[in-house]
Amino acid sequence: MSFARRAPLTTKVRAVSDVTPHMRQIELVGPELRRLRCRPGAHVVVHCPERRVYSLWRHDPGVASMTLRVAVHDTGGPGCTWALGVQVGDRVTVEPPRSKITLADAAPFHLFIGDETGAVPLLAMRAAMSKSLPAYGVFESPTAADDVPGFGAFDPFPWVHRGSAPAVASAVLLRAVQDLELPARPGTAYVAGESSTCRLIQRHLIEQRGWPRTAVLVQPQWAPDRPGFGAGRTDN
Repeated sequence: MSFARRAPLTTKVRAVSDVTPHMRQIELVGPELRRLRCRPGAHVVVHCPERRVYSLWRHDPGVASMTLRVAVHDTGGPGCTWALGVQVGDRVTVEPPRSKITLADAAPFHLFIGDETGAVPLLAMRAAMSKSLPAYGVFESPTAADDVPGFGAFDPFPWVHRGSAPAVASAVLLRAVQDLELPARPGTAYVAGESSTCRLIQRHLIEQRGWPRTAVLVQPQWAPDRPGFGAGRTDN
C-alpha cells in the first residue's frame, strides 16, 4: 500500500492498557493492517473524531495489528478523551502510517533524545536496530513513574526527570544532552518531543558540537496550545 494514499482504514480495538500513569497503549486490529509497510518511528493520524497524530509503537502484519502509545494529560481535549475512554471492541478509523524520521543506514553511531512522547517512536526505532550498532541516548519525563519502558534486548538509556520544571523549552533535557559523552566524530541524532525543546537540542548539536545539520533529524511531537499538532502533515 502506498504511503502517498491517505484513504482511511477501519480498525477495531483489541486491547487497552496503561503503560505509565500518563500513557495508554492501544492495540488495533484489522485486515488492511496486514498489507501496510511501516518504517520504525512512524506515526498515524487517528480520527477520534478530530484528527490527532500518535506514534506507532509496534506493527505486526502477521496478525494484522498495530499498537499505539498515547500520552494523556490533565488539560484534556478530544485526543485525551478518546484515549481514556476507548474500549475493547470499539471501531477506530486511522490513516496509513507516515514517517518524518527513520534510521540512517550509514550512521557511525545513533543518538536518541526525547521527552516521554518522543521516547515512543525513538525506542521503536532502537528496537529495530541491530544490537551490534553503537547507540547513545537520554530521555526526559516528569517522574520515574513516567519513564516509558522499551522492548528488545537492549540496555536502557538513562532518564532525567524535570519534576515541576517546564516541559516547554526544557532546560533539564538540554543540560542532560550537554553532559553526554559522545564520540568525537558525529553520528546521526534523532530528536523527538516538545517543539521548542527539539529546536534547542538541534541548535546545541549543530552549533556547540559541530554536527552537520543533515545529521540531526527532528520530529516535533507536540507544541503548547496547538491541539492536533502535526495532523495535517503529509510526510511519507
